[in-house]
Amino acid sequence: MTESLRTVRDPSFIEKVDTALETVLKENVSGQCLVAVFPNDPKLFDFANLPAALLIHYAGSRFAQPKGPANTAQARSMEWALVLLCRSLRGEGGAYLHLEDIRLAVQGRAFAGAGPAFMTRDQLIEEKDGVWRWEIRIALPAPAVARNYQTPAPLMRPAIST
Repeated sequence: MTESLRTVRDPSFIEKVDTALETVLKENVSGQCLVAVFPNDPKLFDFANLPAALLIHYAGSRFAQPKGPANTAQARSMEWALVLLCRSLRGEGGAYLHLEDIRLAVQGRAFAGAGPAFMTRDQLIEEKDGVWRWEIRIALPAPAVARNYQTPAPLMRPAIST
């Protein structure tokens, strides 16, 4: 019987921020709203018995130029999309209250070392079959530090004879 080796990596920085966002939003958004990271197959997501759902996903980054040829670190603006699905706009459990709860939960807060978060936009994407779909975009500044590569040193130096 052969044993297979399994290497388990630590969560990536993106996953850590994703998890921190999910935790804070679960604590600060109405209990009527399911909060979760996007499922692996979003087409199969169903919130049939819930008045609202908030799904989280990383949307990409913008990087600034490094400051000088020797400095490989860059400023990074990481962006997350928070997708709110609601069956109503107003009142208890409506999109308008959830939008404000979401903003108040994340604006100005740091997540796993990135931040403070700032709002970039919220926007109605569509209404289809009585479900209102909103997208809230937030940005989190974070440094992007390059991996440190050692320049190989020669194994032998030339012999100098005098």
